[in-house]
Amino acid sequence: MWRVRHGEDPVQGLFTAQPEGDTVGRARMTITWLALTAVLAMSAGLVMGITAQAATSVFTVRTSVNVRSGPGTASSLLSTLQEGQVVQARSSASNGWLPILFNNATAYVYASYVTATASTSTPATVGIAGRKTPTVAVNVRSTPSLTATIAATLTKGAPVKVTGRVSGDFTEVTVSGATRWIYTKFLSAATDSSPEVVATATTTAALTLRDTPSFTATSPGDVKAKTVVGLTGAHQGSFSQIVISAKPAWVLTGNLSIATTTTALSLPVATGLRYVTAAVTLRASAAAGSAAIATLAKGAQVQITGITKSGYSQVIYDGKGVWLPSTFLSATKPSVSDLGSTSLNKLLAYGKAAVPVIRDQFPEIKTMYGWRAYSAYSSDHPSGRALDVMIPSYKTNKALGDRVAAYVIAHHKELHVNYIIWRQRSYTMTRGSWVSMANRGSDTANHLDHVHISFLAT
Repeated sequence: MWRVRHGEDPVQGLFTAQPEGDTVGRARMTITWLALTAVLAMSAGLVMGITAQAATSVFTVRTSVNVRSGPGTASSLLSTLQEGQVVQARSSASNGWLPILFNNATAYVYASYVTATASTSTPATVGIAGRKTPTVAVNVRSTPSLTATIAATLTKGAPVKVTGRVSGDFTEVTVSGATRWIYTKFLSAATDSSPEVVATATTTAALTLRDTPSFTATSPGDVKAKTVVGLTGAHQGSFSQIVISAKPAWVLTGNLSIATTTTALSLPVATGLRYVTAAVTLRASAAAGSAAIATLAKGAQVQITGITKSGYSQVIYDGKGVWLPSTFLSATKPSVSDLGSTSLNKLLAYGKAAVPVIRDQFPEIKTMYGWRAYSAYSSDHPSGRALDVMIPSYKTNKALGDRVAAYVIAHHKELHVNYIIWRQRSYTMTRGSWVSMANRGSDTANHLDHVHISFLAT
């Protein structure tokens, strides 16, 4: 008697009908079933792998961001990605940190500094940008393929800039301002990630080095006065990037003496230092109606060029000559205890220290409030532990508030922040995540028009 068991389809050839009681046949069916199970399992794994690959998100860096070994500012710094670089996410962001593929391993970037990119293809992996050296004379190709058009040929030993992106057996490089590809095996294994030096300067005072162009950034050390340092030509706000002991760092531009300038540096020649006596707007030309460049806080140090015009003095900012009224400059540093209002002056120490930082980082912010005698929801304001950063045109300018919140979260240790509230959500640093809040009835009460920053008492 022949029998086909339920669910078995001899037509498909997956199972073979066997005589009833045939031990060998049953054994063969068992083996076939096990083999099919393994195939199905492998297929499922393959499908899951394909699905996971298809779901991989592609992100573009919208402003320079640090790559860290773990999801937090306490984790070691691996590298810095620049605006426009593309990264591949390993999974969704968690607690504000996005896991990415970096140097064939998982690393983390702050999610607010990258933007999801519509793409169906997997991007090249991201590694350390810098310079590599060809080990032989090597062709530079238009795409990462041995059959791609040859755009140029590099000689052995001539350094070439690498972007940090790798695709298959090829490394992306920059040649004559265009991105090209070189067969990786013909490049040195080591990457020189230190910035190129385009000029030199001498420090006019003992300086604190900073990892990023910020007064609150971590410091890798100090540099003595009259030290010759390299200049990369990069400037941001009041800071210039230097190279010392083959490592990059940021220092106040006003404490650098540059005897000559170069086209690559594009920095006007400085003739001295001055202090800003009050908050003042820097302008593109020596006229009150010219374009506003930035706002400097009271006490900010600037480098002057000695050029004056129509009651304005030229100063150096972001590597360019800009202008401010000469009456706002002084050779002596003014007291900065006065932050501009009673509510700010009555803040405790951590809040007071944060005010000029916020002003420096976000010149768009024109209004901040601190102490007040009464608060319906907490003692933060009456105790001087809270700062309200008001967002101009908040209904259409949510992005600015997001940037302020992201900055405060990323630098909460340096700023001694306890928690923040923004757009009806709270973020406690110990919790490390956003939590929705109940509706309090108005835009201000729901923190739609300002970022509330609560500082630690001591």
